[in-house]
Amino acid sequence: MDSIVQNLTIDIHWIHDKITFPQWKDVRQNINVHSFYWIQEGRGIFRTDEDHPVSPGMMFYLRPGLSMEMHCGSEEPLRIKMILLSLYTLSPSAVNQGTVKPLEALPLQFILKPEGEAGKRLGYLFQSIVADWVPGSTGSQLMTQSLIYELIYELLQAQVSIHPEGRQGYTLFLQIKDDLERRYSKPLLISELAVRYGISSSYLRSIFQQYLHKSPKGYLSEIRYEHAKKLLLYTQLNLKEIATVCGYSDEFHFSKSFKKHCGQPPSVLRVRDNPAKTDPD
Repeated sequence: MDSIVQNLTIDIHWIHDKITFPQWKDVRQNINVHSFYWIQEGRGIFRTDEDHPVSPGMMFYLRPGLSMEMHCGSEEPLRIKMILLSLYTLSPSAVNQGTVKPLEALPLQFILKPEGEAGKRLGYLFQSIVADWVPGSTGSQLMTQSLIYELIYELLQAQVSIHPEGRQGYTLFLQIKDDLERRYSKPLLISELAVRYGISSSYLRSIFQQYLHKSPKGYLSEIRYEHAKKLLLYTQLNLKEIATVCGYSDEFHFSKSFKKHCGQPPSVLRVRDNPAKTDPD
């Protein structure tokens, strides 16, 4: 999930405040894009392979290719904030030879109805995006894209934390995840991290497996690897200096860990992607 969001490229097609009328009916016209529908007002039915009752505060994510019929009754016409996008994943390169591929689908549920502050936050973001978008305006395009990135991030977070029984564990997970991301350059033992947060090491591992599908040690290793990779590509620091900056105990452990992630030693990556650069060692 993180890699998708980090390397996501957005192309805005249309943003619209759809105000319907009593007994309104329609079908999804643009099925080749990613669509977000935020229900601001009214009630109705969205029909895919089954009927989905629609009410205020619901968010529908329609992946490309999904057909849908929509209608409402005579009493409460729908008002829908609509965002239509093409999404791509970018494989970056230090020498600007990255590849761009269309994204088939975001890891989002078809229906999401967050409560409380999360719901208010999403409603505010949809409102801001629709109100501020000006087609053809470069400034508006950039600002709107930044809000859409924020929206996608908030949707992913809301999706994970929506179940009441998971909120306490999810909040703890986010705190520890943030701790790892900020303190990656320092020596860290997972057992010490568990003690700091007053939980057992097994529970710490379980919440990381639940929400990130990897161990806290594995996630920390990925963070260090990503920082090390950027330093290899964009600086002249030698391997020993990079190992120290990224929290590895020494150059040997850095090279071993890097090869485990990348399939090759760090020195090979530096020479391959930056022919003009060689390790000062």
